[in-house]
Amino acid sequence: MTENETIGLDEALQRMKEDGTIPDGFHMMFFSEDFSLSEECPANQLLKSVGERYGFADTIRRQVFQMPKGKAIITYEFACFVDFDDLKQTMEEVDSLINESFDRMVQQGNLTLHPKARVQFLLAQPGGEDDDLF
Repeated sequence: MTENETIGLDEALQRMKEDGTIPDGFHMMFFSEDFSLSEECPANQLLKSVGERYGFADTIRRQVFQMPKGKAIITYEFACFVDFDDLKQTMEEVDSLINESFDRMVQQGNLTLHPKARVQFLLAQPGGEDDDLF
């Protein structure tokens, strides 16, 4: 696979299985100028709710990135650990719940734009030594 090649989730998981690089879960990050650091932030409430359901609520983190002209972008991110056999279904369900909710938030005016997102697989460190995720 080349660095810029795009493949589907099924094929990516199959390739990782064949290569012996079985992921331990996945990491999702969302960022938007509309997010806030308050507990009442709709993104925070959404991720806490989904996180309670899928067991990642304790991994949710927020960061502030200062941009030019005084703008700030806040990210919300989490790590979800799940068995390989459940990974595809869990990723798809979590992604669907979050994106449908963000779509509603845009329609209702709670967000001006759908947040940008990044998703990656999590792999255990060689030798069994895990570093902090964040």
